[in-house]
Amino acid sequence: MKKSILKFLGYLCGLIFLCSTPLHAIVPPKTIQEMGREQLLFLLSGEWVSRALYVATRLEVADHLCQGPKSLEELARVTQSHPESLCRLLRMLAEFQVFQEVAPCVFANTEMSSLLAKSHPETLHCLSLFYGEDMHKAWEELFGSVQTGKPAFDLIFKESVFNYFKANPVRAQLFQQAMKEKSMAVIHSALSSYDFGAAGQLFDIGGGYGQFMEALIQKYPSLQGTLLELPEVVQTIRKSRPDLEKRCTLIPGDFFESIPKRGKLYLLKSVLHDWDDEKCLKILRNCHGAMEGGSKLLILEVVLTPTGHSSYASCMDLLMMAVTGGKERSLEAFQQMLESSGFVLEHIYPTSTEFSILEARKK
Repeated sequence: MKKSILKFLGYLCGLIFLCSTPLHAIVPPKTIQEMGREQLLFLLSGEWVSRALYVATRLEVADHLCQGPKSLEELARVTQSHPESLCRLLRMLAEFQVFQEVAPCVFANTEMSSLLAKSHPETLHCLSLFYGEDMHKAWEELFGSVQTGKPAFDLIFKESVFNYFKANPVRAQLFQQAMKEKSMAVIHSALSSYDFGAAGQLFDIGGGYGQFMEALIQKYPSLQGTLLELPEVVQTIRKSRPDLEKRCTLIPGDFFESIPKRGKLYLLKSVLHDWDDEKCLKILRNCHGAMEGGSKLLILEVVLTPTGHSSYASCMDLLMMAVTGGKERSLEAFQQMLESSGFVLEHIYPTSTEFSILEARKK
């Protein structure tokens, strides 16, 4: 009798559970094969997400939402878009926490989408456009790049990325702004991780348009800064940012040919990953020849870790292969190059970003 009652109670509890549980919630556990298929489908659709991000950036949706949520009708009007199509775009991005549908057909920014607004202090607006335009085209020849060993960018545009930007100043300006945006967090984290002012003097080799040098001078007013860049870049700095030259020395030149001598601290930020090993050794040996005993070299780069530790770094490595023909490198690879160039790697300073600071001493 007792067993019958218990059996009936068990049946009743099960029935209550089934009746109170939505049918869509009764899902059998996935097998390893099914989970693998799901993950692969997600990766295969990755380009759809990046293209949606690009379109949202180009429409400046995040900018229109800076003052608060807006209805779909208003967003469609200010972006000159088809309402239903825009809604589907934003709802897809909202699944990835880019934008948020706070009420039916009413959208707002999230922490991520806010970074796409031009007014955000850490904006990635131009970086999104740059990745979605010039860089997107290069990926179309990744197959050819893997087969031939040549950069996909060269195969698409019939010239190197460096020559392309020389001949296309408008595209070069977007590239410059995109790299400035991407560098903001890197510069901030680097300044928090290393005392660049201790030496009193710093030579920024291949320092681009001077974003890092400007940040260094702001933090260390007494720092004597020198920036080496190609003549056309130095000319652009002098025209667009004349105040920078008042606070540091600008030297037009080519780090493959010569490097300013007698510096106490030399910096290579995001330089070596643009080039193959042979050209990197040339740059490092030129630095070694310019340096005096006791001076140091800082390398600010992404350092590849064992497989599975940093998927973003591996993605960056493939990007460099496809665009410049360069590469990201492991710590062992950096050590070997430094040793071959006459340096000893003394310290590694990780930062809060994907970059690390490698401090080397001239032998």
